[in-house]
Amino acid sequence: MNSLIIKIKDKLIFPLHVHISTLFIVMIVIICSIQILLTHKSINNLLLNANSTIFDRISVETRSSMRSEYRPAFRTISILTKRDIINTKTLAQRSAYFNEFAMLLDLHKHVSTYRITFPNGDWFGIGILGNSLFRERLNTPDNTYYFFLHHTAEKADDTTIFFYDIEARLIKSQLLTDLQYDPRKETWFKQSIKEKVLLSKPRYFSGLQQFGLSIHQKSANDVVVSADILMQNISHVLKSTSIHPSSLRVLYDEENIIYASNSPNLALIKNKDKDSKVINLNDLFSSEIVSTIEKINLDQEIQRYQHKGEDWYGKIFSAPINSERSLNLLIAVKTSELLSSAYLIRQQTILWSLGILLISIPCVYFISQRISKPIRQATEQARLISTFDFSSIDHTSTKILEIANLTRSISSMKSAIENYFNLTDSISKENDFDESIKLIGRSTAEATKASAAYLYLINDKETHIEPQFAWRASTQSEDISKLESFALDDKKIAKTIEHIMIKKEPFENLNINQLDEQEQNKLGLNSEQIWSITFPLFSREKQIIGAMVLVFDVKNSEYVRNTQFSYFESLMNYTSVALEGRKMLQNQKDLLDSFIQVMASSIDTKSPYTGNHCQKVPILTQWLAESASNSTEPEFKDFKLDEIQREELRIASWLHDCGKITTPEYVVDKATKLETIYNRIHEIRTRFEVLKRDAEIKQWKQAFNNPLPDEYQKELEQEWQRLNEEFALIARVNVGDEFLSEQDVKQIQKIGQQTWEQTLDNSLGLAWEEKARLNSLSEPQLPITVTLLQNNQSHLIPNSGPINHDKRFILQVPEYKNNIGEIYNLSIQRGTLNNEERFIINDHIIQTIHMLEALPFPRTMKNIPQIAGGHHEKVDGTGYPMGLKAEEMPLTARVMAIADIFEALTSHDRPYKKAKTLTESLKIMSFMVKDKHIDKDLFNLFLTSGLYNKYAEAYLKPEQRDNVDINDYIS
Repeated sequence: MNSLIIKIKDKLIFPLHVHISTLFIVMIVIICSIQILLTHKSINNLLLNANSTIFDRISVETRSSMRSEYRPAFRTISILTKRDIINTKTLAQRSAYFNEFAMLLDLHKHVSTYRITFPNGDWFGIGILGNSLFRERLNTPDNTYYFFLHHTAEKADDTTIFFYDIEARLIKSQLLTDLQYDPRKETWFKQSIKEKVLLSKPRYFSGLQQFGLSIHQKSANDVVVSADILMQNISHVLKSTSIHPSSLRVLYDEENIIYASNSPNLALIKNKDKDSKVINLNDLFSSEIVSTIEKINLDQEIQRYQHKGEDWYGKIFSAPINSERSLNLLIAVKTSELLSSAYLIRQQTILWSLGILLISIPCVYFISQRISKPIRQATEQARLISTFDFSSIDHTSTKILEIANLTRSISSMKSAIENYFNLTDSISKENDFDESIKLIGRSTAEATKASAAYLYLINDKETHIEPQFAWRASTQSEDISKLESFALDDKKIAKTIEHIMIKKEPFENLNINQLDEQEQNKLGLNSEQIWSITFPLFSREKQIIGAMVLVFDVKNSEYVRNTQFSYFESLMNYTSVALEGRKMLQNQKDLLDSFIQVMASSIDTKSPYTGNHCQKVPILTQWLAESASNSTEPEFKDFKLDEIQREELRIASWLHDCGKITTPEYVVDKATKLETIYNRIHEIRTRFEVLKRDAEIKQWKQAFNNPLPDEYQKELEQEWQRLNEEFALIARVNVGDEFLSEQDVKQIQKIGQQTWEQTLDNSLGLAWEEKARLNSLSEPQLPITVTLLQNNQSHLIPNSGPINHDKRFILQVPEYKNNIGEIYNLSIQRGTLNNEERFIINDHIIQTIHMLEALPFPRTMKNIPQIAGGHHEKVDGTGYPMGLKAEEMPLTARVMAIADIFEALTSHDRPYKKAKTLTESLKIMSFMVKDKHIDKDLFNLFLTSGLYNKYAEAYLKPEQRDNVDINDYIS
């Protein structure tokens, strides 16, 4: 935490002229910002108050308009429900009221139609035709102003319309045959009551092409009197009050149904959905805006909300229709338009402030520069030194001794630290031990500016001190061939060894090697000019591991002794630790390599059936991987191996079959189908059975003392012949070197059904495990008749315990560890392994993955289990153990798959098969490419690079190395 605070403080340190300039500029910015803020806020408040007054005026005008629109109509309807008009029954009686209704229509322009609806279905209405669709549909006279529409329910299609001019004079009448309108079906009609006048929900009058609503009341005799009111007048009022383009005026009720609006979107909605009975707020706004509107309180102050990413100001007023019903009036406008004047003034203020600021900056900067110039020159020199950059410093002469000494000291410090960092950085990046020694020696010599440097290390047996590196500045030579190794008990250098091994401290002019004339010539110095320092090198446990000899020109000895000695000593301490660390790392790597190779060799030695497979596959794998890495083919443009990846692949290839150490030898080496771990007591018991038969036969022969008659002898010989042939079949099948047909399987089963008499107890002489399997069966009374070949329950060997199946692997674990049934094993169609043994063989790759995953490989080698465990996968995903496809496997795993297959096909040190030639092996692998089992591009590279031939010359017998035309196999 303290270091973080220090870093923050360091970053907050600036030159003095910057502080002065910043102070003045910040003050100007603050003053201007306060002025802008106060001005903008004041203007905003003024505009908001002004617009609040405008909103109030609009609400007053809207309320006044609604009173003039609705209240006269409410009174008229209430009066009409009590007039004699509700008792009229004939057309003449009803038309007598036409002039009265015409006067009402002229008086109340907002009412488009008055309608009287009788319970029996009769109805009539009087209205102003205007520019409605009726003119087009009814072909009305041009001077028509009023219409009188009369419908009688008693007669079908009895609807008559009368046309009147503006003076209420009848023009003509006509019968309407297609009018199907029945007011009784309207919602408002059904909701009419006698107690009071009601206002319907808005709806679209298709004949008038406008939105409106109906005022209605039911009379005492159930006649409903109604008036249709158009919303256009109120909409005109709302539109007339729009000051800004975005101004929004909406009149709606508690159910968010719109009655009037100044929005042009309303007309679009009308035309788009003419059958719609109502328009909702949701038709104009998104659900989020509707939700915001619902949260605004009635008759409160202007409130702010967002719509389509823009800020709006809005206010909702209550607009009473009558004493019992009120609507809501929403008035809203965009903030950007409402406060446009404020924004303009704010922008002007900002521009003026920026102008003042721009004029102030150079003035302030000039003044601060003049003030801080002397201090800045001193601090700039120190800053450049702290960044190890002296190239841009103008080292002007100074008469001040302290400053001159400081400059020289800082220059020396820079050189020492830079050399030290370069040394540590170079060593940390080198992994190879031999290269590390050269790098350490060369970097140390360069850092100390020595004329020569010699590095000696004590060998592993701790008997000799041996030269490991030499460097001469004049010739850049690193030759150590002429340098001598010395035994630690060599009396010629006893005094030097004493200083190194016992005193363990640096010393002068006691070289391990006496610099002969030839070595002096390499240094460009004679014996009188040579001065040296020898530094013992210690391990972390303070054990001597060697010595570093630095050679200088004698004229520099005083300077080195007085000013550089401690620095050299610190440098040698780091060199010692670095050497020890690299040596330990190399020893660990050598130990790991030896362990890996011992394990691979032990697996190969464990069974002759694997030959030297584990030792050859790594060689071929690394060859092919290097070819892919160096290839210019587009298929391998993204595949490049670095040293760490090479090491990862090398370890993975050496350990690719390490799981075989868990595979039982009796499975790996199973040469015939019936071969297994076997208690030979069963064979001996059978011989005793034969001896008992022979004894019985001998007694029969002695009893009768006559040879068999010819007919019996012939029958016996035929039986012998049959048994010989059947045994020959069993013996041939047991070898497993050919595919077993279904006919052979049936013949084996038939042969196995023959019986013989068992007289000896087969539980005698058994180990406890086999005896336990046998005792699980019921014990028959001897003698018993048994079949020649058997599949018994005792042949089923159970698993030793529950098996934790890893879901990554597709190999299915069999129910039993093994099945040694005779018919079961003889019926194996290909090879000598049954299903259980095949799983044991294939399981070696799973064990390989588990074993490698359990090892703590470094992060740079985390792919070793994946590479080693993928060499039995196929590019089409039909391999095992995971069923991976090509794109799911690293290319190195596909490389190893090819190396594994090629080595297995060409191996000549496996006793169970004959080694194949190059042609035979490559032909088989070309089929595997066609079947999408191995990678096509890698196989082509394997051929075109000539690796198959390189491997053949190194490891195959001459008779296997036949002529190959790779064009026959390249895909």
